[in-house]
Amino acid sequence: MNPKKYLDRVPVGSELAVACQLACPGCRMPEGLEHEYGCTFEECPGCKKILIGCHCNCLSPADSEKIIKALHDQFANLAEAIKMVTAAGIKPDQNTSYLIHAAMQYLYENVPIAVQADLKRGFHESHPGLVPLLQDESGYGYYTAEQLSLALQIPLAEVNEKIDAMVEAGQGIRFGDGICLQKVN
Repeated sequence: MNPKKYLDRVPVGSELAVACQLACPGCRMPEGLEHEYGCTFEECPGCKKILIGCHCNCLSPADSEKIIKALHDQFANLAEAIKMVTAAGIKPDQNTSYLIHAAMQYLYENVPIAVQADLKRGFHESHPGLVPLLQDESGYGYYTAEQLSLALQIPLAEVNEKIDAMVEAGQGIRFGDGICLQKVN
């Protein structure tokens, strides 16, 4: 199996479609350096559109998680996140942008407990074979990367890479119904 090839981020001043010359007008990073994570002027190295809104998912999981975290931290309330997700009109089997990932994460973390229970029920109906190996006193379940690979139908190496990227981004690891993920040996 060939490892997935990720593209490098586009440094300030190297954009083709966005006008950033001596410094980025959004994040103020100087020419030649990478934009701050979540900058609204950063260009996607794949499609050349604004990175936070594209659907390419061509960056490494580490960069992707840092962008999602930076965008997540910019939401101030549920109304903003709902407006963003609603406006996106997400279709089944469609890749979502970094901005929509961040909005959906913010929504999940801030919806009322009753709604979280409905989401959890839907998650378990969608993934009936995914049963946590361990559960802590706060109710979080712990899964192996192998379990997640099967449930999400993605290669094990990609699951491990995404878990490592989430930890590195300082985001904590949440999956589906808010269950905390950890590698379990």
